[in-house]
Amino acid sequence: MPPGERAGEGQVAVCSLSSRELVEPLSTMPGVALAGTLMTANLGIEELLRTLARRPAIRGLVVCGRDSPRFLAGQSLLALFRDGVDPERRSIVGAAGYLPLLRSVRLPEVERLRARVEVVDARGECDPLVLGDIVQKLLARVRAAPPPAPGGRTAEDGRAASGDGPSGRVPGFHRLRAGGRRVGLSRELDGFVVISLDRRARRVVLRHYGGDLTPRHEMTGVRAESMLLGLLSAGVITDPAHAGYLGGELTKAETALRLGLPYVQDVPLREPGRPGDAVLPVHEREEAPAVTDVSPGLPDLAEFLTAVVTGLGLEGGELDPDVPLGTQVSVESVRMIELAILLEEELGLDLPPDLDLRRCSPQELYEALTG
Repeated sequence: MPPGERAGEGQVAVCSLSSRELVEPLSTMPGVALAGTLMTANLGIEELLRTLARRPAIRGLVVCGRDSPRFLAGQSLLALFRDGVDPERRSIVGAAGYLPLLRSVRLPEVERLRARVEVVDARGECDPLVLGDIVQKLLARVRAAPPPAPGGRTAEDGRAASGDGPSGRVPGFHRLRAGGRRVGLSRELDGFVVISLDRRARRVVLRHYGGDLTPRHEMTGVRAESMLLGLLSAGVITDPAHAGYLGGELTKAETALRLGLPYVQDVPLREPGRPGDAVLPVHEREEAPAVTDVSPGLPDLAEFLTAVVTGLGLEGGELDPDVPLGTQVSVESVRMIELAILLEEELGLDLPPDLDLRRCSPQELYEALTG
């Protein structure tokens, strides 16, 4: 379970999937040892398994809340406890989630957890009172059950219990040292870049000037990633080191805009009122609006369709406005996730957390945006 989990004393853990609002009330229930969310069918499940392994007193797990249709982490978690892991592919057997691979947990430990922990499928249930009853019934069962046999289950073919793949080892990380050098930004860009905020329009503003202060390019946006991709696509940035620098600065600006923090280019973010915020550099343009139109208004349908095509990675393709996306195109889940981010962050569409974009037509999404 990710950072932000709530721990207590007890023998039951509760996984509320994408329902963050359930963590606090569930963590205070009698018998609950741990409550947290689960967002992904790979790294998220790995962290949950490591957490359960560190808490041997936990004998039960309730899976509840909303399961994201984009990741299906809950379905994948239940498949893991029901069917286990393919020892060769390291994939969760029967999982429908995005990339349900467990690369950095030991399979014998997974088998021990499957033997030790009873799992209750309460997906879709978000009522703390109902969940409290489910927790108490599970708690009664695990307290009455005999302790698990030492070593847990053994896979029928013996592979899962004897090791983790051909080498019997879990892949590890190679440690890298931070640091490096980049050429001067003025030489790479023939000029320099100024990043500022337009708080009234709630946009990050990036301006590229020539070495003689001639205006070259201007870009506005709300998401650092899309702004950096735009710079790379336009050929304004070609050096990887400078892409890293601008990605960091744009992310810092996006964070300052979202959280209402002071932003000064090349200066670390500070909490309001801390020393150093009163005196700003000469080039500070925190409240200066963009020279070009910052708020171009809502796109028309043709522009919206183009944005959806780009978000799905279908450059050059066409979409029928009235046909559900899943009927028209076959794209991997990660593309649907990127489309959801585009619709929410760039276009301002408020998507329900359980919405399956594959079942929506472009026209329906556009009407939700403009209506």
